[in-house]
Amino acid sequence: MKSQGQHWYSSSDKNCKVSFREKLLIIDSNLGVQDVENLKFLCIGLVPNKKLEKSSSASDVFEHLLAEDLLSEEDPFFLAELLYIIRQKKLLQHLNCTKEEVERLLPTRQRVSLFRPP
Repeated sequence: MKSQGQHWYSSSDKNCKVSFREKLLIIDSNLGVQDVENLKFLCIGLVPNKKLEKSSSASDVFEHLLAEDLLSEEDPFFLAELLYIIRQKKLLQHLNCTKEEVERLLPTRQRVSLFRPP
């Protein structure tokens, strides 16, 4: 892995035939209704509430994260953090990272507050 500020995931990913948007769709297809609700809850305060309320799928949430510059192909760490928190660690592979990599970066890159707003 490269240092913070650069790609934190494998640069070999650029040669992969699956696009970033396709990876997001794959992740979405592996998440259940409760997972989507958990994602929405974790994004409170980071994404406008009205947008979260209208989100019915993980793809909707991902679109809001992209629009708010919380998620990008160059830096998908925030999504990795969310997947880690909702215990969907097996889906981290679609972002080319591991549970250990997320754990190592959380102390310096964590965006989800431990204290959720009401």
